[in-house]
Amino acid sequence: MTILITGASGAVGTPTIRHLVKRGAKIRALTSKESSAANLKSLGVAETVIGDLTSDADIKRAVVGVESVMHIPPRFREDEAEIGLRVLGAAKAAKVGHFVFCSVFHPQMRDLDHHYNKLLVEEAVIDSGLPFTILQPASFMQNLRVEWPAIKEKGVYLRAYSAQQKMALIDTDDLGDAAARALTEPQYRGGVFELCGPDRLTNDEMAAIITEEWGKPVRADKQSLEDWKVWAVGRGWKPWSIDAYMKMCRHYDAHGYAGGNPVVLSAILGRAPGGYRAFVKRFLASQN
Repeated sequence: MTILITGASGAVGTPTIRHLVKRGAKIRALTSKESSAANLKSLGVAETVIGDLTSDADIKRAVVGVESVMHIPPRFREDEAEIGLRVLGAAKAAKVGHFVFCSVFHPQMRDLDHHYNKLLVEEAVIDSGLPFTILQPASFMQNLRVEWPAIKEKGVYLRAYSAQQKMALIDTDDLGDAAARALTEPQYRGGVFELCGPDRLTNDEMAAIITEEWGKPVRADKQSLEDWKVWAVGRGWKPWSIDAYMKMCRHYDAHGYAGGNPVVLSAILGRAPGGYRAFVKRFLASQN
């Protein structure tokens, strides 16, 4: 049985591959770069297909002969829903046995464009006639990696929204474990699973945990959206992506990432999911 994974090199794909390899799964990965293909093979991926998610021909080539497809969408792209529908359409045409979609926590929040795009794909997945599983993960603890250089240099955990709003969190290693189980164990088919770890923390609380575990002072602070926009423009972000990210930050500023309950993730894993402190310990050890 071959499992196709799109978005295989990212924050969700990499831990999913690691857990699938432990389970002896044969993995095919669709990637856009030769350099990524080499890295994926080093992780245990059996086959790589170099292709573009905007190409019907490339997607069709990638799904030929696979039993299952896991679609991990690109982040903050205007054509995200179009890409998801393209992958789903190719999977339907190939009559794959199982379609897993990595969506997002609370896709029904209509004021968040990148959530709404995933909701459109969820609807199409449910109506597709294919056996399916939809995963809805909370905010990734591993997002700390983006801010880590500034934390090391200045001792400031800087995000473009309030440091006092609670955020629902998940360790992507647990997400990868859950995804691997969903792909290889048939009892998860037909389910829509909201996945969250045990902690709901503010950025202030996250900074305090980092301080305690690192032994160096770290404080959380709010970056202005204007400053963040300058950073994003300098790195080539497109206008739609910038607008969607700023909408997200305004929503977090007002509401945080509300809700979150670990019971579903605990049931899938057969154990308690990891908390933020355990993640920070592991992250700091990896920096040495």
